[in-house]
Parts: sequence; C-alpha cells; structure tokens
Amino acid sequence: MSPDEKLQSLYDLADEHDVGVYFYDLGDDKAVTVSDGAFAAIALNPRAIGSVQDETECLCHELGHLATGTLHPPRSDEATVLRSEYRAACWVVHHLVPPDELMEAIRFGCTEVWELAEYFGVSEDCILDAVKIYRNRGIL
Repeated sequence: MSPDEKLQSLYDLADEHDVGVYFYDLGDDKAVTVSDGAFAAIALNPRAIGSVQDETECLCHELGHLATGTLHPPRSDEATVLRSEYRAACWVVHHLVPPDELMEAIRFGCTEVWELAEYFGVSEDCILDAVKIYRNRGIL
C-alpha cells in the first residue's frame, strides 16, 4: 500500500466511525483529540506536520487514543499519560507495522531500522516502537 493509500485508509476509518478530522493551528502540538459521548474530533496542525508519513503517524496515533479509550485530560499525572500513550502507540504499530508483515520483511532481508522504515513508509521511531512492543508481547 502506498503512503497516500495508507493515509487515505486512516481518513476512511475516521469517517466510518464518525470522527471529524480538522486542520487547525495548534501551536507546537502536531495533533489533539477530543471526545465527549458520541462526539469525537481530531485536529491536525498543518504547520507542524511535515510529510505524508508524519500526517499518517499523527492521525493513526490520535485514532489509537479513541480506539483504545485512552484520552487523558491535559493535566493528568505522568503515569496516566504514559499508559495512554503506550496503548495508542501499540494501536499505531499494529496498524502501520503489523507483526506478520514485519516478520516477512525481516525474512526478505530488511533488517536495518532505516530499511524497515522505508519498507513500511513510517519513521524510524515507529519501527523502534514496533520492535519494543512486539518484543514485550513475545512476538519477536
């Protein structure tokens, strides 16, 4: 799937779940999500997002917060924030770097972080998260 198709599939997923996606200047923040009952919206900051890859990862991360029910108020304690960010990161990794596809890429010789990032169309940080999460779960 091309990077543009991957991004479009996330917008389609948001649309299927009635999640509004808007573009808004958020200062230094790349994205935020709000939810109240049946209402959910994601704001993406076009001034802070530099590429299709970045937009894909930001949108996926915010959808992950909604899918896992891990939104947290701005002044949440550190443990709550870390737990919710980890759960959202797990959701991102599952959708952008599925474990079976990661293992297949490794079998075909993609073993460097940068190679895997190019293969999946994600950042190197996303690949490192995938390795950490899948190791924690005993998949790798």
